[in-house]
Amino acid sequence: MLRLRLRWKVLLYTSALLLALIAGMLLFVNRQAESFVNGRIAADLDQGRQRILLVQSERLAGLQLTAQNVAGFPGLMALLGTRDLPTIRSFLSDDLPREFRSNLLVLLDPAGRTIARTDSPDALDIADVSARWVQPLLDRREASGILSTSSGVYYAAAAPAAAGGAVFGFVIAGTPINRALAQRLRSQGEMEIVIAGDRLLGSTLPEGSLPWQTRGGWEGLGQASGIRRGISIGEESYVGLPVPLGPQGQAGPLAVILLSRDRALAPYRQIQFGLLVLGAVVALAGIAASAVLSGALTASIRKLEQGTRQVAAGNFDAPLDIRSGDEIGDLAASFNQMVRGLRERADMQKFVSRSTFEMIQTRQGLGTSAGERRLLTIFFSDMRGFTTLSENRPPEEVVQILNDCLSLQAERVKEFGGDIDKYVGDSVVALFSGEDSALRASQCALAIHGSLETYNAGHPAQVPVEVGIGITIGEVILGSIGGEDRRDFTVIGSHVNLSARLCGAARPGETLLADSAYQRVRHQVSAVRLEPLAVKGFSEPVPVYRLESADVKTAAGA
Repeated sequence: MLRLRLRWKVLLYTSALLLALIAGMLLFVNRQAESFVNGRIAADLDQGRQRILLVQSERLAGLQLTAQNVAGFPGLMALLGTRDLPTIRSFLSDDLPREFRSNLLVLLDPAGRTIARTDSPDALDIADVSARWVQPLLDRREASGILSTSSGVYYAAAAPAAAGGAVFGFVIAGTPINRALAQRLRSQGEMEIVIAGDRLLGSTLPEGSLPWQTRGGWEGLGQASGIRRGISIGEESYVGLPVPLGPQGQAGPLAVILLSRDRALAPYRQIQFGLLVLGAVVALAGIAASAVLSGALTASIRKLEQGTRQVAAGNFDAPLDIRSGDEIGDLAASFNQMVRGLRERADMQKFVSRSTFEMIQTRQGLGTSAGERRLLTIFFSDMRGFTTLSENRPPEEVVQILNDCLSLQAERVKEFGGDIDKYVGDSVVALFSGEDSALRASQCALAIHGSLETYNAGHPAQVPVEVGIGITIGEVILGSIGGEDRRDFTVIGSHVNLSARLCGAARPGETLLADSAYQRVRHQVSAVRLEPLAVKGFSEPVPVYRLESADVKTAAGA
């Protein structure tokens, strides 16, 4: 499993968060822009549709007026009677006042047959003329709409030529539906118009780029009339709205209003690009700041890690130098405080016995009466001639000699499994426990004498340092002695007093064993029985043995 360093985790997470925020911002702006543009396009398309319907209404009304004016022109009825086609055509093209002229004028007889028309030299009949144009006029209804001829597709309106209640013919006026109309319907250059019937009639876009050329072609794209749809023309995206031309119910041409989404979105794309650039700058700045922050953070954590390793190795003299006003600084301060506590604990541990330390660890609190009976070997040693030595030497030297002597004894006690209970001036009180405690205490005493001899040989100019040792074994009371503010975890009892008395009676370099201790080791040490010793606090003299060695299996003088 891949394990990332904290610095890389911080950098990775902050960078991912920054990028996610920037991406979210861009997506939000894009969505808002598209929503706004879609709403604007929908409104513009609806306005375009209303414009087309308005222009269509205006054109049909104008054509209706033109047809009525031509139909009521003096002399028209006489011309209709002559059936002189050239004269009639000349009248329609040249003799009519300009305001009465139209792109298309058609004259019909009362039966609906074509007499003349301006779009063709021949009098071609108009398809479905009776139903679409003649009959509505005879029924006194308006006749207008879309007229398709061989020459084009027109907006058209018809009016009767009548006098005295008699109808002499009909006039149809028309204006073409073509590219000019598409340009007319276009609004201020933003809207595109495509008009198609059975062929393409007019377009403000290049005709070759259009994916449809007829009304059926547009409807074949899958779009129902009157509903907006998106479509691609060339490389540009448009939204189109189809508007049927002519009166409702007539199958006329289809005008499609087109608005470019790309052009509508262009300003917002520029804003998005600017935001993207700004976001990239902010992301880089944020990542750089994150790298600096993560570097500072992990540097402090590395110091904490190194400090922890130093403490684990037992080095309590390596405080952390982290000066920060945040939680890392608080953590470093707590760490340094902990290390000071550990150092003080380690230092204080040197001043208490191992049994005291174990007692503190295993018990939450001790009352003044806490204690227990234990079978222990008591070991007392005392320096000989220390008072005389301290009188003739500087205090620093005296303390150095004393520490050397006590350290040497402490090392031997530890070597043989004992525990220093306390130091009393130049005296050492040690405890040994276990089945072979008396033997180990005896071996320790002999080792101490040997070590002091070696020490003295190494310091010939110094007064020789020697100790007397007393060893007993027996049941003692081990417990917490003292008041609420100051206690001592130690041993008390007659065997403790006896061991101290034996130590006091021992000569320099001599170890005295109480009978209780000797009986435990008599098959493992060599000892000489001495005269019973009168000891203060004991009613009878106590048997005493001088330890010679711990190598002989039988005791001398037993």
